[in-house]
Amino acid sequence: MLKELESISKPISSMTFLKENMNKIGSLDLSSDAVRYGYHNRIMDRPSLYKLLLSRIPQERILTGKRVSDIEQSDQGVLVRCSDTSFYEADILVGADGAYSCVRRCLYRDLRNENLLPKSDMAPLAFDHHCLVGITDPIDPIYFPDLSRSTCDMMVVIGKDKPYSWWLIPLKQNRLAWRVTYNLPTTQIRQEHHIRSSDWGPLQVEEMANACRDFVCPYGGTLAEVIDKTPKDRISKVLLEEKGAAQAMLDAVSLANILYDLSSNPTSARITSAFESYYKDRAGHGKAAVQGSRHMGRLSGGHKWTESVVRSMFLNIIPSKVQQTILDKVLMYRPQASFLPFVKDRGEFKAKPQSQVEPGRMRTLSGLCLRLFQQDSFS
Repeated sequence: MLKELESISKPISSMTFLKENMNKIGSLDLSSDAVRYGYHNRIMDRPSLYKLLLSRIPQERILTGKRVSDIEQSDQGVLVRCSDTSFYEADILVGADGAYSCVRRCLYRDLRNENLLPKSDMAPLAFDHHCLVGITDPIDPIYFPDLSRSTCDMMVVIGKDKPYSWWLIPLKQNRLAWRVTYNLPTTQIRQEHHIRSSDWGPLQVEEMANACRDFVCPYGGTLAEVIDKTPKDRISKVLLEEKGAAQAMLDAVSLANILYDLSSNPTSARITSAFESYYKDRAGHGKAAVQGSRHMGRLSGGHKWTESVVRSMFLNIIPSKVQQTILDKVLMYRPQASFLPFVKDRGEFKAKPQSQVEPGRMRTLSGLCLRLFQQDSFS
């Protein structure tokens, strides 16, 4: 899908950080990543990515409009009950429906009953950011010339005397993605049991949008012009959590490889062993990615004086070689699907070697969890 991914995305050439008076704080040059790692960093809107991925999945394998109400596990497999009284059985259920999902709640319930839930996971998820995000309709580049460029220069503005930062990101088709982040003071950080759906409805979206209309826009004017060019159904208010998903696609590839190596009639013990292998393979990378994401969040939007100093030092004083070393550690491990022909490593910096399944060892997942993929892919 590489050519199609490239057709819906723009390569990111840089991230530029600005003060609210439009003085430059510094920038990250990402233009050489294609040489170093073989590919550009690319930016695309989620609807376009979803549309592309869905085009590769047979329609009969996707079931929408389902809400999971409960799950039950046993040595025979997993039973999924839905709110419409339907139920489904499979060998494995992959819960990818978010941190506040029913799948997560049921898993944690069972682990708690068996005294296996770590204390860190017993605490409610905290969130310390309110985010307003949107994607504009196509805009005439005469107003925002950067839209006509073949590459994307992401603009990040750090508010002065206000706990806000805002991002502007040129997309394909002369559209602009934007995000306004409000950093909650420590005393106001809320817990998940306080979350109400009414906090994120249309009125709350409009309220936050009105609060940031007068923020200065790097392309000229204010954010009001950007907001007014964005259909209301394309503006959302979202949460940024302190525990988020990290490197999810690499996690999925690693899990797929481990599941693929199971026999067509797996036992509960073998499935448990497979997930233990998955944990050993990905846990360290996941923890490092979460930690890196936390640091990046402070770098790109922190308002404390210490965060401002670190941001300025990182962008202007720390040598690019040091920055590259940090990125090398992140990109050292790039798993590929072992049951498909490997893609050639095109970059100067080579990924960690990975063993490839011999053609004679390739097996189908039909007996393992294809039933789940065909009938129970919840959206």
